[in-house]
Amino acid sequence: MQTWHLVIPNPRGLHAETCARIVRIAERCRCKISLVAKGRRINARNIVAVMVLTASMGVTVRIEASGPDEEVAIREIATLFRDGRGERR
Repeated sequence: MQTWHLVIPNPRGLHAETCARIVRIAERCRCKISLVAKGRRINARNIVAVMVLTASMGVTVRIEASGPDEEVAIREIATLFRDGRGERR
């Protein structure tokens, strides 16, 4: 299992555009991907669950990936936030 922690940098929090990008990454990967925040673990393939996570600015989110392409999944989601796509305006 691979894990990665991030702190939501955007004042709008984990908003719809970023949620959709996370789900698209999760759907492409064969591994199981979960997001954990505020004591809740959700399936990253479920757009409703990702949006209901309501991770606001400053919340730490743990990304967990387990399976054949877990490293790819973590790297792509990490890149999403590192590059600021959907999170920094």
